[in-house]
Amino acid sequence: MTAAGSPLPKAPLAATEGKRSSGSRKPPVLPFHRKVEPRHRKVEPRQKPGASVDKGADREFTKEILDMLFCDNCMLKHSEADDDLRRQMAAYGLRRDIQTGLMNYQSFQEALADLLRDGPPGQEIALIWIDLLNLRREFSLRGFNGSETLVRHVASGLRSVVDRDELLCRFSGRCFLIGIRAQKWDKNGKRRIQAIAEALSRLGEGGPGEKPEIAAGVAFYPADTNSAEDLVRFASLAATRAGSVKTPGPFVMSFHCGMNNLIMREYKLELEMRNGLDRSEFSIAYQPKIDLVTGDVLGAEALIRWNHPDLGSVAASEFIPIAERCGLIHRIFDFTLRSTLHDTREWSRQGLFVPIVSVNVSAIDLRREDFARTVRGILSEAPIAPVQLELEVTESVLFDDEELFTKRVRQLREIGVRISIDDFGTRYTGFNVLLRLPLAAMKIDKCFVGGIDRSQDMRALCQTIVAMARQLKMHSVAEGIEEPGELRTLQEIGCQAGQGYLFQRPVLSAGFASFLRDWPDRKGIFGFAVSEELESFVPLQGIA
Repeated sequence: MTAAGSPLPKAPLAATEGKRSSGSRKPPVLPFHRKVEPRHRKVEPRQKPGASVDKGADREFTKEILDMLFCDNCMLKHSEADDDLRRQMAAYGLRRDIQTGLMNYQSFQEALADLLRDGPPGQEIALIWIDLLNLRREFSLRGFNGSETLVRHVASGLRSVVDRDELLCRFSGRCFLIGIRAQKWDKNGKRRIQAIAEALSRLGEGGPGEKPEIAAGVAFYPADTNSAEDLVRFASLAATRAGSVKTPGPFVMSFHCGMNNLIMREYKLELEMRNGLDRSEFSIAYQPKIDLVTGDVLGAEALIRWNHPDLGSVAASEFIPIAERCGLIHRIFDFTLRSTLHDTREWSRQGLFVPIVSVNVSAIDLRREDFARTVRGILSEAPIAPVQLELEVTESVLFDDEELFTKRVRQLREIGVRISIDDFGTRYTGFNVLLRLPLAAMKIDKCFVGGIDRSQDMRALCQTIVAMARQLKMHSVAEGIEEPGELRTLQEIGCQAGQGYLFQRPVLSAGFASFLRDWPDRKGIFGFAVSEELESFVPLQGIA
């Protein structure tokens, strides 16, 4: 397709971009069964019937086809559309994206493969993947015309910054691909790539509905791979990672081998997780919650653990996001809740009473319509009171979907289950919202607790959270207490409960039972007063 050293094929309409705005006209309507009088002229066929479309003729034919498709009130009558014209239009659609006039992915693949195979020795190619992040939102707000206008607006902007000897393609609904000659470690090449992303970010003059939001990634040949297919895949991985990074402006993420290793590990973990749930590779560890005044054990938080026979211990922070994405989080929650209730019953049989057991809930679980019914059903399997169960929900869930969160809280409170806000302070939640909800506890995130004894700012912030919880008739629980100084500061500001490595690391059920037996003798080490000195004090009975 492209001889060695020859220019790369340019996307169509570059020469006519200034003459006709790509977003100014409505999408084509071609009702061949209706007889209407169109503004129509016949295009003389440039090729014999049935012949493949010549690339040069294809580029020349582009403007005439699009003029016909996007002209005002353009209707082609079946009797007027001759066979040669319809064949050329069909062939055009096989090689071009009708909406934008850019190469489609099939043409791009061929051009890229030819370029890598026939290019001059030592050439280096940068493949840029651009995701249009706000296309779906634009469709929701303004329908098809709005989303089409945005796509054509981006295509027009890309044509203005991509030279004729470079590759430009619309890969799919919201994805564009660009192939340019650039070296991975060359500063000029990086500036050129960044300039393409910045040019798109400036496409806001047409109105707020046309301003694109993008995530861009780039992979390099041959620095990253010698395969055209992997080059596209690696650029996609980099764009996906760029979409998860919050930056003030457009940012092009360069691919590195760790991204490929990460996606392969995630794929492996997903497969192994499905099997691990059936092979009893998962277990529950418990960390106690301690009354910071009396030193009594108020409850335990259940934390899921995965010990793979080959991979070893897999952190929850790694496998939980994968479980949420692939739908396994429902099975994980059900397993965690059943195991926790079973262990609580076993402790009771040993004469060890734990007032409250807490289980973490994912936002994905809360979206289940049958979530409250599922909790009720699992509770019916274990002879413990619903008030002994507390579900911890991150503050981000309340921030993202207040209506859904409120609905689930009320459903669960009808059962008798307690709800607490986990990681409080990491997102903004209005006081008026918290006031309306029947919440039991507010957990202060460990990022505020660490070093609180050495930071007046952190002390003041935690003191404010504790005062807010008291005003809302909720209990305050500090997470991540690791130092005696942190414990003393939390006691001074009036925090009611806490948990952390200072008291006990998470342990399995048998280890937690041993902790419960030993704690009355150990708590004096942390300076908790003996019971004789607190005869007039009524200790907290769990976290209400």
